[in-house]
Amino acid sequence: MKRLGIVCGVKAEEAALGPLLDDASVMVAVSGASPAKAEDLARELVEQHGCTALLSFGVSGAITETLKPGDVALAKSIVMHDGERIAADRVFTPYLSEAAIWAGITLRHVDMAEAGDVVADVAAKKELGRRTGAHAVDMESGAVAHVAQQTGVPFTALRTISDGVDHALPHAALGAIGPGGDIRVLTTVLRLMVRPQDLPAMMRLAAGSSKGFKSLRGCARHLVPALLGVV
Repeated sequence: MKRLGIVCGVKAEEAALGPLLDDASVMVAVSGASPAKAEDLARELVEQHGCTALLSFGVSGAITETLKPGDVALAKSIVMHDGERIAADRVFTPYLSEAAIWAGITLRHVDMAEAGDVVADVAAKKELGRRTGAHAVDMESGAVAHVAQQTGVPFTALRTISDGVDHALPHAALGAIGPGGDIRVLTTVLRLMVRPQDLPAMMRLAAGSSKGFKSLRGCARHLVPALLGVV
């Protein structure tokens, strides 16, 4: 049986998949914004659950001006920490491109960068984009690409943008994701009480995240089903 293994960083990304969560040809794992856990889970999806393809699915940060909140990005390759580029499998591209056309979704075909931790600072985002030539960054795609390379299964990354390159992540938002992928709302609120100056940046992040998750739900509804049964 052909089965798609999907790795998300947080439970809200998993929830965006909606009815796909009940599809027998889909297996989903949530890493809690931990690249090491994402790699372990991706490997389990292949080796223990028989997944025949892998997908990194969720929201990402832009690291160049090319991408804006709400944009939908499909990986051409993942740029790893050591500079290696792991190409996403092109077998998925025609299926996703056709589905995107029918749904009226613009797909941005870009290189994406691996991150071992949150890239929060504007200067750090721009430097990562300059150094790698990538346009988006997240903490799951590198792990998925690495496991796919080692196990020989095809993979791709379908990500939507939640924060622009000029959007610094406020201190109050750092550490807000629990190990199980839950958002630690109380932790965030307490940090805002200590640093009320972070409120404008938090509101900007919330607005960008809203656009990113709206696009992510659209991807789950119109694009991800096009991948089922491909390989």
